[in-house]
Amino acid sequence: MVQDAAARPQLRAVNGWEADFLWDEVPSYLDHGIRLAPGATVLDVGANIGVFSAYVWQRLGGDVRILAFEPVPPIHALLARNAAEVLGDRVTPLPYGLSAADGEIEITYFPGATLLSSSRRGAGNLEQEQERAAAALFEGIKEDGARRHPVLRRMPGFVLRPLIRAGMRRLRSMETYRVQVRSLSRVLQDLSVDHVDLLKIDVEGAEFDVLAGIDDADWPRIRQVVIEVERWGAHEPAIRDILAGRGFAVHAERASVAGDIGLVYGMRDSGSGDRASA
Repeated sequence: MVQDAAARPQLRAVNGWEADFLWDEVPSYLDHGIRLAPGATVLDVGANIGVFSAYVWQRLGGDVRILAFEPVPPIHALLARNAAEVLGDRVTPLPYGLSAADGEIEITYFPGATLLSSSRRGAGNLEQEQERAAAALFEGIKEDGARRHPVLRRMPGFVLRPLIRAGMRRLRSMETYRVQVRSLSRVLQDLSVDHVDLLKIDVEGAEFDVLAGIDDADWPRIRQVVIEVERWGAHEPAIRDILAGRGFAVHAERASVAGDIGLVYGMRDSGSGDRASA
């Protein structure tokens, strides 16, 4: 599903191409039985500039409470402006991330590709990450980008691949930040959140850390979950087991454009899943 660009809220972004990519991607988070009704409470963990938050806000006509977590200062500054200027008081931009416990972590920020900013990427594994990102982008451009730019369908791989790898060299420009992280259970307590209709997690490889910050007593408050999972072959079975063990019906879908990434969905039999979808 490609959303009509004319209908999108206009958000500030570090890189315009990333905003376009995210707008094309976010509808998939509400696939496979995920349902939201007006009045929902949604947690957007790894919000970036707020595209998923804006998509949900628009889908529910503004009748939603969204907590949007983005710890990287340059990205959070844009998220905060988008929340204030476009999304009113329904989206709360929070300047910290979620992890297993309260504290600080180091995050590497890539101005040329902010979507890859992560506590799991840095100078030590940069070359490996460039190759992985280049492979994913090649598949994405050939499959999805061809819809908007038909010339790409005719471009041979031996031409396109070097172009993409050259673009990945922009990732050598990086900044490092010490950022605050908190456990999800502590946040639920401090912000008086008694239920979560949807917990969306997209944290570039730190999914297990976020889940580890949920206390046993708080899992029943969470009605639906959707998680972007990296290192799919190694991590998807464990993520599936965690959710199934907490009472969710689980569906997993590997992304067609990047072989080592995908989405895992968790739904309960009761709660928000019983309410009418927007």
